[in-house]
Formats: sequence, C-alpha cells, structure tokens
Amino acid sequence: MANVLALSIRDYCYHERRKDHTCEILHDVVSRSETGIEGTCGETLEADREQVRQRLLHELAEGGYDGIFVCGAVGVAPNDFMPELLVELCDKHLFALSYEMWKAIDRMSPVGPLIRPRAGISGTTLMLALPGGPKAARAALEAVLPWLPVTMAWAANESPVCPPNSQWDDWV
Repeated sequence: MANVLALSIRDYCYHERRKDHTCEILHDVVSRSETGIEGTCGETLEADREQVRQRLLHELAEGGYDGIFVCGAVGVAPNDFMPELLVELCDKHLFALSYEMWKAIDRMSPVGPLIRPRAGISGTTLMLALPGGPKAARAALEAVLPWLPVTMAWAANESPVCPPNSQWDDWV
C-alpha cells in the first residue's frame, strides 16, 4: 500500500472567498480509487517558495511517503513557483505524466494553457505539482491515477502492481 501526502499552497486570489478543500478532494480521489494508495491530508502552506522548499526537503529526508502531491502555484503569476521547484528537487522528470495532467486541465478550464502541472521522482518519492483549484486538481490527479502505483513501485525499486484493467504484458 502506497502512502501519499497532500499539501496545498495558499491561494491569495480566493483567500477571502473560499476555504481551501483541495487536499480533502485529493484524499477522496485516492481513497476511492482501486490503486492501493492511501492519502494523508496535510496542511495549507503559505505561498513562500523557500518555506515550501524546506517543508518538501524535510518530508523527502524523513522518507515517510511514497508520494507528495502539492496543490497550487503552478500558473504563470510571479508567485507561481512549483514547476521550477520540482525541477530543482527531482532526479527524474516524468514529462508524459505532466502532459496527461495538462491535457485534462486544458479540456475543462479556460486558462488551461497557462497551467503548468509537473511530475517527477526525488529519490524514491513521486512528486506531483497540481493546480490549486479543486476541479482542476481533481481532473489532473484522475488523469494520471492509473499510472501512480506502478510509478511509485518503480521509484522505490519494488515490483510494480499493474494498474486496474490491464495486464503486465500491456506494460512491457
């Protein structure tokens, strides 16, 4: 069973208009899936690049999670830093997963072309940078959910479990 941590970056555009439910939505998506992933809701972090970087470095050093999903700061505004931070922290970049997330967002959002989701592996931990909006975050995660168990297993140098409704022969 894979364990993931979901963190959210405070979105000051909506700070007064809505409570941030993105972590709960991601937890709901993974717990309802048949992937064997368990989600842990984290907290909402301030939109401070260095603070987020230090928190991620701490979680990576602790090694308690197979995946860390960070919601928010993936646009093109000056305070959107997650894509660049994942480039810095990850040893391997999963461009196809990033593209699949982007396609899902682009289909449902008028600002889809401006959203920059990212996926990568840091050590043995899968990292995702997802949009901060609940609908876009759900769409992005659902788009890559079938590939997450095998990706996390390979990152941890374990034998992967095939995604639902597929055979191992489909993957090799």
